[in-house]
Amino acid sequence: MIWLILIGILTLFFPPFWQYLPVGEFDAVLAGLIALLQVAIQILMVVGVVLLLWARGSHILLIILCGLLMLAPCVSLLVLVLVNMSATHALRRAGVRVGFMGVKDEDVERIINPDLCTGCGYNLTGNVSGYCPECGRALEP
Repeated sequence: MIWLILIGILTLFFPPFWQYLPVGEFDAVLAGLIALLQVAIQILMVVGVVLLLWARGSHILLIILCGLLMLAPCVSLLVLVLVNMSATHALRRAGVRVGFMGVKDEDVERIINPDLCTGCGYNLTGNVSGYCPECGRALEP
C-alpha cells in the first residue's frame, strides 16, 4: 500500500514528462502506454483499499463508499493513507513491528508459523522445555 501511495503522489502532483517530448509516432505510443500504466495504478489502488477493508471486517457500505471515493484523484490518496493507517494500527496492536515501508516477511512468518518463537523467530520444532533456547521467552502452550 505504501508503494501505491508513493506512486499515486508522483502521478498526481508531478506533470507528465511526455508532454515535453517531441511529437512523433513513437512518442504517441509511449504516452498511451504511460496513460495505461496510470489507469492500472489507479485500479490497483481501488482493489487494494477494498481488499484491505474487507480483510479488516469493515461494513460493506464503508467498503463501497471508500471504493467510490477512490475514483476522485486527491480524495483517493487521502482514503488510501487513512486505510493504510488503520491497517498499521491493527498490525501494531497484534504485536507486529511495522516500519516505514510496511512489515517484514520474517515478522509475518513468525506470527503465522506456530513452530517459530514469536520473540526471535527461532525454529522450535521438537522443543518440549517450554522456553525458547535462543531468547529465553516462555512459550505459549
